[in-house]
Amino acid sequence: MVIDDDKEILNLLSILLKNSGYKSITATNGSTALEYLKKCPAPALILTDYSMPKLNGYQFIEKIASQPQYKDIPVVILTGSEINDLELPSSSNFKGIIQKPFKLNTVLEIVKLLTTKKEKYPAACQV
Repeated sequence: MVIDDDKEILNLLSILLKNSGYKSITATNGSTALEYLKKCPAPALILTDYSMPKLNGYQFIEKIASQPQYKDIPVVILTGSEINDLELPSSSNFKGIIQKPFKLNTVLEIVKLLTTKKEKYPAACQV
């Protein structure tokens, strides 16, 4: 799952994952992502922007970490902000930060490192 309010980044990461053999669903904010999690199989990994409307990346991670069915999904934050300025989640599913602008190879290596299977989503879960 990729969550970012920047549609260019969503498209870029979605294409990168697809071309690398992964299926992904996308959301433009944490609230929408929570709705997808309720109706779709749990993803192997979540890449989420930090600064978003409605529910930011920090709030999103804290919400899913408190729910048993999602607490083990690894989550990586994408951000263009200074890392020292961020309030970082303390939950065990938070695995790290990718600084924007990022290199596509870096993102792909992190995806490979944190996932063991390539997800297949039902058509209803694809955006």
